[in-house]
Amino acid sequence: MRVCILGNGYMGSAFAFPLSDNGIEVNLWGTWLDREIVDSCKRGFHPKLKKPLPDRVSLYYSEELEEAVDGADFIAVAVTSEGFFPVFKRLVSVLEKPTPVICLTKGFVEYEGHVILPSKCAQNMLMKKFGGSNFMWCSVGGPVKAVELSRFIPTATVFGISDNSLIRVKDFFSTPYYRIVVTEDINGVELCSAFKNVYSIAVGICDGMYYVKYPDNYHNFRAMVFTQGVLELLRIVKALGCSPETAYGLGGVGDFHVTSSSGRNRLLGYKIGMGVEPEKAYREMLEEDLFPEGYNTLRLGLEFLKEYGVFSKVDFPLLVMLNRIIFGQINLKDAVEDFIINYTG
Repeated sequence: MRVCILGNGYMGSAFAFPLSDNGIEVNLWGTWLDREIVDSCKRGFHPKLKKPLPDRVSLYYSEELEEAVDGADFIAVAVTSEGFFPVFKRLVSVLEKPTPVICLTKGFVEYEGHVILPSKCAQNMLMKKFGGSNFMWCSVGGPVKAVELSRFIPTATVFGISDNSLIRVKDFFSTPYYRIVVTEDINGVELCSAFKNVYSIAVGICDGMYYVKYPDNYHNFRAMVFTQGVLELLRIVKALGCSPETAYGLGGVGDFHVTSSSGRNRLLGYKIGMGVEPEKAYREMLEEDLFPEGYNTLRLGLEFLKEYGVFSKVDFPLLVMLNRIIFGQINLKDAVEDFIINYTG
């Protein structure tokens, strides 16, 4: 079996480890932004994962996309949500037949004037080329940090599959340290994967506000914010007809727990909580080659919920607080106090 992975950053490259351990040949393709990573990997060291890639991995530059996808049984997309459309557009242009896609992208996509989920964008683009051919898709969620996966630290993940014909991905890709749970709730997995990045910023804000002064004594507020994030994840998936079990499981609470404990979105919130202006904090992280998906996902996620008519200030007070802080130019302290005073759970 051969899998082509599009995007050789953290997660795309980490995904190559369990695949290689299952005897799968991996073609790892770097985008036009990844040339330096490809160069480093060819010299024997991945600069983000801080280790060599498995021997079964073959490396490809941006201009070698056609060669990278040739003969692939699966194609994994592991780029940012902002890069999803341009990368998938290039992919569709070189595909000769429908091929199962594994999507590790988390967030929303702007497509033809609308904010939609990655699976819907991909389905539309593939149908334009191949007509009504079977849509073979897996959306990946769950608490998987790339560096930990590359170090073989045990984890479990959830794959949202388009139909039962893909149920065997669990057998193809699972290892003793990488366990896969399968669900048909693709939309639920994608929604939780996107919004948990947003809500993790809120937990990071708690850390930024109180960690320095009270390093071991601000857990009440942190628990309040985390619980509210879980409640709002649940409200989102239920309002959009998805399974509540997804929000309670690995793709929801599990992924939210990991992301709010560490990671780029939590770090963005920490900077904001320390008093750094939100856009400045975001730009500083980009300059450090750290991309906090939750920043743009907050804006797009609100548009998405409003378009589907499921957003209300009463049901999503934490989302409102974050939007006021990050895009509303409201004083951090005032926004947090309003959230607490008006809190009803």
